[in-house]
Amino acid sequence: MAGLIEEIRRRVAPLNAAILEAPAVRRPDERVVRRFVANQLYIVPSDLKALSSALARAHADNEYKFIKRLIDGDYEAFFALRELAEELGVRAALADVDPAAVAYTHFLTWLAAHGTPGDLAVAMTINLPVWGAGCAALSKWLRERGYRKTRFLDAFSGPYDELEAAAEAVALRYLDQERYLYIAKAIQTYECLFWYSISDAPLDACRARAS
Repeated sequence: MAGLIEEIRRRVAPLNAAILEAPAVRRPDERVVRRFVANQLYIVPSDLKALSSALARAHADNEYKFIKRLIDGDYEAFFALRELAEELGVRAALADVDPAAVAYTHFLTWLAAHGTPGDLAVAMTINLPVWGAGCAALSKWLRERGYRKTRFLDAFSGPYDELEAAAEAVALRYLDQERYLYIAKAIQTYECLFWYSISDAPLDACRARAS
């Protein structure tokens, strides 16, 4: 029998497919990679702070462990991203931040403040494997061209089986399938907006697949 998170993933499969069809994922180029990094320099510190604040909403031991694992991953990613930015010559600048591309982190901040640990567990385990696949495409493109500082991108390669098993237990404690489905659709819509925005491609695909 399919688990809770597996079933939610099935329900948002069209959105996940749209993300992986984004031009930035299928046909990366230097402009895309630079836009990726410019927006991630805004997103990653925000994500790290959001996840850190979410720890205050944990109650059970497995909730603390799950959220701490997410924090640790983003903490390492924060410094790895700086390495990649330095190699590419990209500096943090608000002028280079696309509001549509960074909507994801604003939703995560809202979720950390107002959601349950179950909400966060669903959101992150639905999101991370798809995000990791996009990162893998960019890492491959960079390495084929002699770039070496791909640790940020490679950090999200998975596997996510262990994380998902931990998330499943947390999500079941706060079970609300209608809410979970909304959260999964929302976070993957924002993920989709990120990839299409840095592709400079129409955003309609994200909205159409979310319905």
